Amino acid sequence: MSNWISFEFGNLWALLLGAAVIAATVAIGRRSIAGQSRSRYRFSLVVRILILLLLTAALADMKLRLPGHGVTVLFLLDVSDSVPRPARDASLAFLEEETADLGVDDRAGLIVFGGDASVERSVSQEQLRVGRMQSVIDPDGTDIGAALRLADATFIGAGTEGGRRVVIVSDGNATGGDELIEARNLAVSGAVIDVLPIDYEHAEEVLVDGVQVPAQVHVEEPYRVDGIIESDIATAAEVQLYENGTLVEARTVQLNPGKNRVSFERVNVERARYRYALRVFPERDAVTKNNVGYGFTLIQDRARVLFIGDPVKQAPLLEAFDSGEILYDVVSPVAVPLQAEEYFAYESIVLADVSHFELGIDRMQLLHGVVKNLGVGFVMVGGPNSFGAGGYRGTPIEKLLPVEMEVRQRRMIPNGALALVLHTCEFALGNMWAKRIAQVAVDALSPEDYVGVLLWDGVGSDRWGVPFTLAEDKPRIKALIRTLQPMDMQSFAPSMELALDTLKPAKASQKHVIIISDGDPAPPTQPVMQGLIDSGISVTCVCIQPHGNRDTGQMKKIAKDTGGRYYLVSDPEQLPQIFFREALEVRRNLITEETFTPKIALPSEVLQGVADAGLPPLHGYVITTPKPLAETSLVSHYDDPVFSEWRYGLARTAAFTSDATGRWASDWIGWPGFDTFWAQVVRSIARRGRGELFRVERTIEGERGTVTLDAIDPDGRYVDGLAVQGRVLDPEAGEEVISFQQTGPGRYEAHFNASRAGSYLLSLAYDGEDGVEGMTQTGLNVPYSPEYRQRNANLERLAALAESTGGRVLKAGDDLYSHDVPQQYRKRALLAELLIAALLLFFIDIFARRVYVTLEPLKRALAVLRGRGSARPKPAAEEATLGQLLNQRDRSRSQAPATTQFELGDVDAQRKTDAALASKPDGASGEETSAEEPLAKDGESFTDRLLRAKRKAREDQDRP
Repeated sequence: MSNWISFEFGNLWALLLGAAVIAATVAIGRRSIAGQSRSRYRFSLVVRILILLLLTAALADMKLRLPGHGVTVLFLLDVSDSVPRPARDASLAFLEEETADLGVDDRAGLIVFGGDASVERSVSQEQLRVGRMQSVIDPDGTDIGAALRLADATFIGAGTEGGRRVVIVSDGNATGGDELIEARNLAVSGAVIDVLPIDYEHAEEVLVDGVQVPAQVHVEEPYRVDGIIESDIATAAEVQLYENGTLVEARTVQLNPGKNRVSFERVNVERARYRYALRVFPERDAVTKNNVGYGFTLIQDRARVLFIGDPVKQAPLLEAFDSGEILYDVVSPVAVPLQAEEYFAYESIVLADVSHFELGIDRMQLLHGVVKNLGVGFVMVGGPNSFGAGGYRGTPIEKLLPVEMEVRQRRMIPNGALALVLHTCEFALGNMWAKRIAQVAVDALSPEDYVGVLLWDGVGSDRWGVPFTLAEDKPRIKALIRTLQPMDMQSFAPSMELALDTLKPAKASQKHVIIISDGDPAPPTQPVMQGLIDSGISVTCVCIQPHGNRDTGQMKKIAKDTGGRYYLVSDPEQLPQIFFREALEVRRNLITEETFTPKIALPSEVLQGVADAGLPPLHGYVITTPKPLAETSLVSHYDDPVFSEWRYGLARTAAFTSDATGRWASDWIGWPGFDTFWAQVVRSIARRGRGELFRVERTIEGERGTVTLDAIDPDGRYVDGLAVQGRVLDPEAGEEVISFQQTGPGRYEAHFNASRAGSYLLSLAYDGEDGVEGMTQTGLNVPYSPEYRQRNANLERLAALAESTGGRVLKAGDDLYSHDVPQQYRKRALLAELLIAALLLFFIDIFARRVYVTLEPLKRALAVLRGRGSARPKPAAEEATLGQLLNQRDRSRSQAPATTQFELGDVDAQRKTDAALASKPDGASGEETSAEEPLAKDGESFTDRLLRAKRKAREDQDRP
């Protein structure tokens, strides 16, 4: 086989099967076609073997591998901010020029990259022309590895033939990824990687290298804010310091080449978190985005609590904090901080009767991160909007709590049932909102709850658009919701009657209907309304953009009569929260509103001094299940958790499943131990530490952050032998665990990835040989991407990349389309051709075995051309020859032994007989034939007589 053309098979097992079938065919063929002449037997057997070979190749998925032609070049252009804009534009113009005259089989494509990568121009034979870049790329980073991965996928997706070449056009200053590994992976597929450096140098550059400020100081303690400014030149610059966004000092300084320190003295008398920004305005500079730095510190005082909840409803709990001299800040759920460094000021977080939807997924994820990684204590206080009744099942908050929302006790918790009636087609984008809020309602349910969606389909029928079913397969239910198209409902009666007929027999303890409409359909009948009331089915009406008072009055009456709620909505943005809250109504089955006295199941420090005389009764709680490692000190009369706590990450968290208001805890509020109990709860989960043991230094070098700890005891002696572990929370809430190594007397050091701009929070926990444990928190800020630290191109990195894959470092004049690259083969499936060839050979096999072909017509034609006879022999001569043949046959039969049989199929014997008869006199032949029987019937042709003789011979063979 040639080096350029070859075959491959996808199913090797088919080859083994085909070989076995061919062997069997040869063995069987000796008997099945043995009646043929030797030449025909051999011909037919060969044809059959060829047919089987073709079918075997088809089953084995035979493909033809043909060499490609030309070369495909993918250009990878660096568009990150570290590349000067003029250099980038010049590179793009160069690529357009290089692709202006592509070869016949050559193709080009363009991928642009920064922090991520995108295909700007797909592979084609056209010139690269990029007027305005369409791809949206993160310019704050450079990930060459991501661009190489995308190039590999682009080659495969384009089905490229011939050679493959990648040309990386970059400054080589990568801030993420591992381009060497990706380059080797790409080279394995046959691609050659060249680099075309973008060379530049910022000769006059000034940047802020960092802002150093103590992580924690005490009230009225003086401290310094130091700005580290790096400069390539001697220049004057104005330096400004901002404290919590306010300019506190500005001065003009003279910068020298190298690193310069500019210090500001600060002192504060209030406990708070102070954030500093230092900005530099030099007289000469090349890049301005790196002229800012950030730092922050915490002014310490007494422990402080972040309280999330309604201060009016939770007034008894806040009064208990005041009595226990616990400082706190109250925020609403929507005002919970979204910056992780804000939590340095708090020892613990209290979340009181707030639903999952009010808090939102982003804030829940951040709370989970600061609790787990910074050691901030956390307690959830119950109420009708908390725990499972508040929709926290499967959320990040459930992960950190010592209880889970799924009920696993012996008692069976009845299901809830929810029906949604959608009439939304009459306000702008109404059906889009209908689908969105219906999906939000489904999210609020548990898999044990029932749900269904009712609508009018526009053809005269109210029906279940989503059949009433268990909410087990939420993705499927949401997919059905997305297909709905509610039309203009004529009357509420049919849909509400369907809801009544379906919900009434349902095995659910909480049955709820939500109607959204403008209120203009005809009202439900009195029997339907009475049926809903008698069945305990509540109906909430959401009225949006009504036409008049009649519409609003009708929906108010439906809600009031059935015990539901009424909402008048003008802004659709309010709908998701309403539907989530209303869907949680069916989760009320998780609430037990029975009076009971909590039982002490396990001793706990929160009960010290308050439970000696017994505990007062509670009047309700949310049912939960304790997690295996939870410490449950209080349980209900059903042994459900009332107060549980455990350690999660670096923090302690707790759950109080009853409330702290007059709804369930009315007897507790007037109890003398109420204030003490809650003060001890907050203090038991508060972040603990002996941060005064550490002096912390934090620095950033390139993409790596470094934390250095000096452990010094109160007597000024170094503390050795500490086991220090740390957790880092990055700007995107990602987590990294770091380990500290002792590098000197009392000095410990650790490193972490700091490739993203933003705040990095570090929580450090340690234990010593004497069993002393402690914890401290610190943080630092990366003000800008490492992109803006680059002063020149990294040519060494690019050269190493090209060398690792056998590529070239290109320069002006080099042939970017050189064909000295491995050729990629194109594969062509041969299934159709193989089957067609097998079918043709099948018909040839039939023809060869069933049809006798003679060369006599050809001989006669040649005789005519040579002048040796006429085109048509005389009939008399033909009859004479036939007579001689038949006469000879009769004589042979009379002379041959009894066992001899004449085989008409033997062509060679027939020819010998013809020759013998032709040598006899005509007269003798005629007389002998007439003595036996007539030679032929009237009008019978030669072929007819021959077939008649063949049949007679077969009859003689079959005769005993």
